[in-house]
Amino acid sequence: MGAATDARLLVRAHDPVTSMEAAEHAVMFSGPHCDRIEAALAELGQATAWELTHATGLTVVQIDRRLPELARAGRARVVQSGGDDVCRNGYRVWEVA
Repeated sequence: MGAATDARLLVRAHDPVTSMEAAEHAVMFSGPHCDRIEAALAELGQATAWELTHATGLTVVQIDRRLPELARAGRARVVQSGGDDVCRNGYRVWEVA
């Protein structure tokens, strides 16, 4: 997963040490989160971040942070209809790319 492989990309030079530590931890769990989300999308076909919480055990915030990473990596995409994002209950609908 290339999106968050370097903790230095997640913090600014003037951020406190605690932010760097948090970024280092985020890099460690980003890959497994993405894998869980992608597997759930493959099983469900299409799902929102809220629906993925039940299939992955992750929070909506965790999923919302990882879905754009999956999209940049070409592993997931937002479902489109007539050029518009498909939404369900206020959440965009995603599928495996």
